Amino acid sequence: MSSSVEKIKERLSIVDVISSYIQVEQSGKNFKAKCPFHNEKTPSFFISPDRGTYYCFGCGEKGDIFSFVEKFEGADFMGSLKLLAEKAGVTLEYDKSNNKEKDKKELYFEILEEATKFFESNFDKETTPRAYLLSRGIIDSTIKSFRIGYVKDEWRSLSDYLTSKGYKVEDIEMVGLIKRSESGFYDRFRGRIIFPISDSSGRVIAFSGRIFSAQGGPALGGAENLESVAKYLNSPDTPLFNKSNVLFGIDKAKNSIRKRGYSIIVEGQMDLILSHQADFTNTVAVSGTAFTDSTTDGESKINNLGLIRRITSNIIFAYDGDSAGVRAASRSAMIALALDMQVKVACLPEGKDPADIIMENGDTWKNIIKNAVDIITFHLDRICRNTNDIRIRGKQVRDIVFPFLVLVKSSIDRSSYISMIYSKTGIPANAIVEDFEIYERNHNVNNNIVLKNDSVEKKKELIPRRDSLEKRLFGIIFWQEKNDIGIKKENIFKSLKEKIGEDEFERIYELHTPFAEILAIETEDWYNNKTKDIPRDVEEIIVNLEEEILKERLFLLKDKMNKSKNQDVDLDSLLKDLQKIGERLEDIKTYRSK
Repeated sequence: MSSSVEKIKERLSIVDVISSYIQVEQSGKNFKAKCPFHNEKTPSFFISPDRGTYYCFGCGEKGDIFSFVEKFEGADFMGSLKLLAEKAGVTLEYDKSNNKEKDKKELYFEILEEATKFFESNFDKETTPRAYLLSRGIIDSTIKSFRIGYVKDEWRSLSDYLTSKGYKVEDIEMVGLIKRSESGFYDRFRGRIIFPISDSSGRVIAFSGRIFSAQGGPALGGAENLESVAKYLNSPDTPLFNKSNVLFGIDKAKNSIRKRGYSIIVEGQMDLILSHQADFTNTVAVSGTAFTDSTTDGESKINNLGLIRRITSNIIFAYDGDSAGVRAASRSAMIALALDMQVKVACLPEGKDPADIIMENGDTWKNIIKNAVDIITFHLDRICRNTNDIRIRGKQVRDIVFPFLVLVKSSIDRSSYISMIYSKTGIPANAIVEDFEIYERNHNVNNNIVLKNDSVEKKKELIPRRDSLEKRLFGIIFWQEKNDIGIKKENIFKSLKEKIGEDEFERIYELHTPFAEILAIETEDWYNNKTKDIPRDVEEIIVNLEEEILKERLFLLKDKMNKSKNQDVDLDSLLKDLQKIGERLEDIKTYRSK
């Protein structure tokens, strides 16, 4: 291995390697650049061709071509060695005599590579999986390029193959290919089309499997079982694979991203593969991985968005055109904006995903990417399409657009967006400015999401208690409409109408319905899938909301009484209403003390 390292160093100049990643300029005998490992305006990253090393006077990062590629690509030493060997045209030489002491990681890579070959071999033997992919518009050369495979609906076909090659069961389990049961172990992937997931150097580190049986077509064991089995099954976290440290297709897309200056993010494997096939090779996908809200993990390994940001700060989210896709794009865009990236959103037709569009007409996909708009324009256009009511538009601008606008650092850009809000919505400019200033003050700082140690943290929003209670309650209701979280919407409506009156219920329901998507997202994030407390929370929220509304009514009644000397007012009726509200407020206090 040491001879391979020396050959690579002889053939590759450190300036050539680093300049293939970032822009460098000559400075005397040396070269300098803006450091890719921390934010800076003035170059403090120096490269010495004579020594074959680099050093950053800003953050202290230093090393040679191998450590640079490791750091930039988020790879380990073997990953950087593989990448640089390919650049240098060097065939890596391994010490066969030390096989018994083989590094565990390298063993795991070897097992996954062998599994990939097994899946590819199975795919070549079966006609049905290929016919299915061809019907989805994927051509043979693309199938080979992405190393798409297939595994039969058998309990131990892969594990039997790997153990016959001499690999131990515990090592096969460690890379997530088998699962244990009381009676032994069985293959994790069965009856599926297999998509290998690779690290940035192209080494297979995990798999994503789409349900498919050669006998029953797209459903495992037949279409009748589709509902009971997950459509896509992904590898678990392993010593090689962390869902937040990789994006599907990054190994094939990174050079194109660097060349074109922007990245396209899609959701699914089919979306990515067909996008590459349509010559958008700067596309990566989140499917099989997890879009993360930080640039590094707890072990200081670069995360998926961090890697994209080092290559380019320009990103286009092209998620499905349904409400779930809009929610996911909004959540991802918020994170990317907080990481100081330039974010655009591709506007897909309702109910369509990128794969559908590309298969129907590749030119349509090109136009969609070409016409991608920034996230604020995207939401403004949706707001204006959905309602002509200025009052509702105003509330939607505050609840949907302002959280993005507050992340914009440039005063000029903010002013431009405020002008855009005025021109698109018809809301008076001074009202927009006043509301935004209030929103910004309530958030206490310029951003409601900030970077801390490269991680993204949300800051608490200071909003009136009643508004907060209404949003949480209706967020739960709208979340329930999309996912069963164990509550009955009808029961909540009935309880609310009884406690606050049908007219008041209809008013606040109408007020919050236009924001169903954003409220559902916020509530889902708040509970983080811990739904067991929701029924109890709903009961408490309803009581608290009733209390707030009663206090407001009490204030209005007292104000009316104070003005009664100059008005024809039925004092007896007012006193009865005051007494009734006071009694109910006492009942609520008693309820809380139990």
